[in-house]
Amino acid sequence: MYNTKLAVVLLGSLLLGGCASLEAQLSPTKGFKAAVTDRERAMQSLDLAKACCKDFANIPYVDMVLGTSQLAAIDANSPVYAFSEGKSYFAAYRLPTHSGDLSITVEGIIDQTMFEPVVVMLDSRFQVTRTMGRNVFRYDPARLISGNAVSGTFTVDRSHIGNPNNESYLLIYTDESRLSETLTIPSDAKLMAKAKVVNDYGIKDPVIPHSPWGVIRFSVVDLSAGKDGVNVYKPAYAIGTDEIKEQARRSTVEVVPNKLVVPAATAVVATSASVVAKPAPAMLSETEAFYQSQIEKAVKAGDIDKAMKLVNEAERAGSTKAKSVFIDAVKRSQK
Repeated sequence: MYNTKLAVVLLGSLLLGGCASLEAQLSPTKGFKAAVTDRERAMQSLDLAKACCKDFANIPYVDMVLGTSQLAAIDANSPVYAFSEGKSYFAAYRLPTHSGDLSITVEGIIDQTMFEPVVVMLDSRFQVTRTMGRNVFRYDPARLISGNAVSGTFTVDRSHIGNPNNESYLLIYTDESRLSETLTIPSDAKLMAKAKVVNDYGIKDPVIPHSPWGVIRFSVVDLSAGKDGVNVYKPAYAIGTDEIKEQARRSTVEVVPNKLVVPAATAVVATSASVVAKPAPAMLSETEAFYQSQIEKAVKAGDIDKAMKLVNEAERAGSTKAKSVFIDAVKRSQK
């Protein structure tokens, strides 16, 4: 009976973009409940908190790791800084430097409260290069294996390795002037009622208040393979710095992943020939059949979590049928 109910709920989430029980099952805020529920305490804490540092150079930064999705709580244990928009708790990261262009995704996860991210980027000398708020971050409704969030993706340019103007640091905070605002999100119960074609009896959509605390999720991807980035900042090349003078004395060309830096003595810096990204090949029929079989077996066994992971894995590998196979399997399990 439990697996049957779970399958029904999951099917509704697949068709309509999310449901409460699925979100609870996969909720990334499970270990940080105070950060996403206790807004009153968060507001009081912010009022009493003092700024940790006078400038960006004195902030303690943590290295941001390539290729991994990371969670972080912004709460009373986080430092506070007086940003131009007001005082805010924040998280601070040092970006990888010797890499290709970086694609960075930041999410403010929505629970009982929401932390709306603002990101400020700094160069190697801690000078602000850009600030991204609602021009980049948008409400992202719940999907198959992710809940509601405010998310945004942007690109960090690495055309010239060692350029002091390159974006080197990232801070995530929220706009104090917007803490009185709210966000209305679609009601899970109303979506389920719509899926079953029944009356929703006037169910109201949840109204989520902004909070100075919250949970963020972020990931960093190296785009050396040739993929295009979005929301790109192109720094000017800093001619005349010690790093450039050192390059001028070199007699060889320094090669870095997918980049070619010509010695500065020639006053020319160029990238290597563009690497044309080949489209991902279609999944082989044998592989497609394997995933379909495993998904159907997982659903039949009542292991919905495993089935969802297989769907996600198959779609990343190029499958176009995994989700429909999963939905059909869930439907059959209800008969």
